[in-house]
Amino acid sequence: MLKKYGGSVYISNEDGWNSPRFRAFIQPLRYKTKLYMEGEYTPIGINPNDVYLYLGPCDHDLTKLDKTYRINDIENNKYMIDRAERIMVKDTVIYIWAIIRKTTEGDL
Repeated sequence: MLKKYGGSVYISNEDGWNSPRFRAFIQPLRYKTKLYMEGEYTPIGINPNDVYLYLGPCDHDLTKLDKTYRINDIENNKYMIDRAERIMVKDTVIYIWAIIRKTTEGDL
């Protein structure tokens, strides 16, 4: 499903390294609670802190990356990884779940 419907993204770090492009889902989090990250509650449930849900392939394991890495999308948005987890069925990782935050160059 990621390969068919996901958007084109790549991982980079501050040393200039870039991964090959791959497909993942990046969608805004619109929860009315602070369940996943710090943020402000709004009546319509949109977190004003530019927090997004990332769903990506297990061969790009965000759980192994430090704070110098960024997810980059086709529109040149950069996202820092706030939290990442491997989602497993039995003993097999099936995808990577993460909370990511839109950044600017000064956020490194």
